[in-house]
Amino acid sequence: MEVILLESLNKLGGIGDLVTVKDGYARNYLIPQKKALRANDENKEYFSKIKQDLVEKNKKIIEDAQLIVQKILKLEVIFIRNASDNGQLYGSVSPKDVSNYFIEKKISIKPSHVNFHDAIKKIGIYDINIRLHPEVGCNLRINIATSEENAKIQKDEFEKPKKNVEDIFPEKVSVEKNELIDSSENNEKKNITPKTKDKIKKDIPKNEAKKTDETIDKTDVTNTKIESESESNEEKLNKTEKKKLTKKKEKE
Repeated sequence: MEVILLESLNKLGGIGDLVTVKDGYARNYLIPQKKALRANDENKEYFSKIKQDLVEKNKKIIEDAQLIVQKILKLEVIFIRNASDNGQLYGSVSPKDVSNYFIEKKISIKPSHVNFHDAIKKIGIYDINIRLHPEVGCNLRINIATSEENAKIQKDEFEKPKKNVEDIFPEKVSVEKNELIDSSENNEKKNITPKTKDKIKKDIPKNEAKKTDETIDKTDVTNTKIESESESNEEKLNKTEKKKLTKKKEKE
C-alpha cells in the first residue's frame, strides 16, 4: 500500500514522502496512529493544506528531543542488580528498565526509544543507543553492578588506559627490536652466491625479480672476467719463464 507520511519515521522517510509499505503495517499501525495517510487523491489534497503545520510541529519535536539528549548525556546511569558469583544477573536489564530510570529523573523516554546492541544479562559496562527522533539520538553508557562501590571499581577499570606490550615488557621489546635490526644488517652484508640466487628470487616481488637477476648476472660476469684475466697473466708468466730457461740452456 502507498501512503503519505505525516511524520519522519526511521527507515521509511520524512514528512510528505510517498512510500510503499505492507498493507497490515499501514492498516494496523501507521494509519490508526495518525503517522500516515492512504495515498489517494483526496488525502493528497488534504495533506497539501496541513503540510506547513506538520513541518512546524516536527521542528518543535526535534528541538525538544535535542534538549532531552543534552540532559541524559550529563547523567551517570547506574543499575544496581543482584548477580551470581560469575556475574550473571538474576534477571536481565531491559529497555523498559532504562525508560523507567529516566522517568524517575523526570525525563520522558519511551522503551521504544531505547536500543540495545546486545542483551544485558551480566554485570558490566554497556553502550546503548537512545533514538528520540529519526534526526535526533545519542549513544549512552550504562553501568550494571551489584553495588555502588563495585560500579565505581568497574568504571575506573573501564576508563583505565590499556597498556601496550612495550609498556609491559619494555626491555624485552627493545632486545627483540635490536635483534631484528642486527639480523637485517647482517643479511645486507652477506655476499650473493649462486646458491642464494634462487632463494632471493622467491623472496622479492616479481616486478623486482628481473632487476635482481640483472644485478647478480653482472656480478657473475665481473667475477668471470677477473678470473680469466688472472689465468691469462699466469700463462704469460709461464711462457716468459720457459723462454729464460731455454736461453740459459743454449748458452751453456
